[in-house]
Amino acid sequence: MLSVTDRFNIAGSLIFSTRETGNFPKILSASEMRTVDKITTSKFSVPSPLLMENAGINLYLFLKSEFGKSLSSSSTVILCGKGNNGGDGLALARQLALRESCPNVVLLCRTKEIQGDAAIHLKAYLRSGGQVLSVNSQTEWDDASRVLDRCNIVVDALLGTGLGRPVDGLLADVVNDINRTAAFVLAVDIPTGIPSDQFCTIGPAVNAQATVTFTAPKIAHVLHEDQEAFGRIHITPIGTPPQLLESEGYFLNLMTKPGILSVLPSRKVSCHKGTFGHVAIISGSQGKSGAAVLSSRAALRSGSGLVTVVSPDTVQPQIASFQPEIMTEGLASTSNGTLATSSARHLLNLLKNKDSAGIGPGLSTDEETIALVRQVTREAAIPLVLDADALNAFSGKTQELVNQNGQPLILTPHPGEFSRLTTNSIPEIEEDRISIAQNFAKEHKTWIVLKGFRTLVASPDGQVYVCPLGNPGMATAGTGDVLTGILSSFLGQFRAQELNSPHHVTHAVISGVYLHSLAGDLASQKSGMNSLSAGDIIDHLGTAFSELLKDRKCLNKGTKST
Repeated sequence: MLSVTDRFNIAGSLIFSTRETGNFPKILSASEMRTVDKITTSKFSVPSPLLMENAGINLYLFLKSEFGKSLSSSSTVILCGKGNNGGDGLALARQLALRESCPNVVLLCRTKEIQGDAAIHLKAYLRSGGQVLSVNSQTEWDDASRVLDRCNIVVDALLGTGLGRPVDGLLADVVNDINRTAAFVLAVDIPTGIPSDQFCTIGPAVNAQATVTFTAPKIAHVLHEDQEAFGRIHITPIGTPPQLLESEGYFLNLMTKPGILSVLPSRKVSCHKGTFGHVAIISGSQGKSGAAVLSSRAALRSGSGLVTVVSPDTVQPQIASFQPEIMTEGLASTSNGTLATSSARHLLNLLKNKDSAGIGPGLSTDEETIALVRQVTREAAIPLVLDADALNAFSGKTQELVNQNGQPLILTPHPGEFSRLTTNSIPEIEEDRISIAQNFAKEHKTWIVLKGFRTLVASPDGQVYVCPLGNPGMATAGTGDVLTGILSSFLGQFRAQELNSPHHVTHAVISGVYLHSLAGDLASQKSGMNSLSAGDIIDHLGTAFSELLKDRKCLNKGTKST
């Protein structure tokens, strides 16, 4: 049932079946999930009680994988609400009664309040010999809650994805009592108290050791700020046809290791350095040569055949002294040690034989340099990655974010830079980052890499990809410069191998974002988050590639990857 662990950093892990969910699983809102369930029944003739039965079976299989033979002797409490989430809990109760031992089932409602599919599974559980305890008041819960003190396993099947407001009253007391227990807590679909479509907790919420959800991850599973509340997240199929998720036009996608492997080009034995692209890094100014070094080193470590740093002639010697494999080109500079507007034509000529370029890190916001950035962005005949000061050059001028040659523009803002581009405040961006990034990418026909917790990639076709990797240690100077180098490298490699379509640009960008975060997690494991530096990420790019390629071998052989 569960075959691939996709992430391994401090917040837990997402585990899912790639065979059933696809290489880039869709991330669904609560309303989208309800629509998927309805279409599964109406169009594909899968009865809704069967979906609930499959949910119960998969919940049982998860517990069996966790507890093995000891499951039959474990004391299990299943707390059920009156909706479909409670129905999933009742389906699990029946599986335990048939295969192991009867659990303690507590209904937070009257039995007559249970309707629809949940009522079918309540009747089936009772006919299998099970019993339920109905709790409708604080006094009744005070007596019933004692069962939590004697159990090994608590299953939270109270609310599911339909939560629209903070839990309160009796339900809040139940949540707090669950959190006080020493038992293993399994959440069905989503921990009670966590809204399915929001990024933050709005009231009391269950802290689970594991969460089993069905068909697809939900928004909160991936983007909620309190990932530890979910524990390990398991995504399992219950009968929805995989093609349904693609055919209905859902746009939010989860980056996964198998997905990245499926789009990453292989290296052939007949290759040469030209096969992997010549990347230009347009970067640096007086006092900021380090940004150029970080970006160019990252591009080289990411697989580029050739890397050239283009910088003001005043800082070229400093940059050239750092890494002998990197070529440098010094252009005319201003009196402040930044790239002068007069060097724009020279720079455009230099780019003619390159496959991609990254522009912006450490360039400064000198007026002449800003004018150069705008001209190069407009006239370059290769894909461009815009970061840092290249993004600032378009503050209030987003109508000029156009390449007259139709070449891809990839923008890599953090929320502050994106705020200057969009006129939205930083809080507005943080509250609605998916829609704002998606709309900007569609309107300006660019790719947006919105950095931060769960970096997003929005493409011009409206698709948005979420990276589940990364850690707080990466919130340090220079990590954005490293990302610019990685993205420029992947764009150059894809283009050099004649993978030039918008589809391939998206693949190059999400591959770069994923590798950057994977290397950051590996570096954090070794050095700790407090000591992590941008250079550590570069140093772990090789290990990150090894992790990816190791899994490619496993998947090609049909073996499991963990």
